[in-house]
Amino acid sequence: MPTSFEKIKKIFNKAYESGTFAVGNLDIDNFYNINEEYGRACGDKVIEFISEILKESLPEGIVVERSGDEFFVMSTEHTAETLLMELEEVRKQIEGSELECEGYILKFTVSGAVADIPRSASSVDSLVHVLEDGLYTAKKQGRNRIIFAPVEGKQKMSLKSSYYPKSQLEKLSRLAKRLKKTESALLREALTDLLRKYSQ
Repeated sequence: MPTSFEKIKKIFNKAYESGTFAVGNLDIDNFYNINEEYGRACGDKVIEFISEILKESLPEGIVVERSGDEFFVMSTEHTAETLLMELEEVRKQIEGSELECEGYILKFTVSGAVADIPRSASSVDSLVHVLEDGLYTAKKQGRNRIIFAPVEGKQKMSLKSSYYPKSQLEKLSRLAKRLKKTESALLREALTDLLRKYSQ
């Protein structure tokens, strides 16, 4: 069963009490297209398939949670470097797999990022942000890869005019100046509100 993102953050906060912990995210590439082309039943089967691979492949001491089609793995016993190597093996296994569903043979890939506290971020909220940026970067680089997320303070959220109309970007820029906040901070606030609204 999927876990709400707010519950995942609570798990992060619990792990944060240990002082150090590593976390990674894993997102199914082009999952929307899978649902559209093959149907939601096949999309659900893909999620279940990846869940089983994670459960069977990852060593003890690594916890797996899911929110929608995004997976989170975390550990207070393993470093970010170890976590990246484990997720890279999972990625290769998924890339080399085929899944039969309703007469179709599905092939799919995943992308993800890995970070830790205290090296990557100084707080759970910052950790969530660098993971988001890391996943975005992995997708931008071509998908089907696991990378280290950028270190807090060095990440930069890209706002591309191909994703947002120019008028929206201009309004966002004016609003950011008026509120004395960055554009990326406003977008993250909006994302947090959406997750809170639809995760209840």
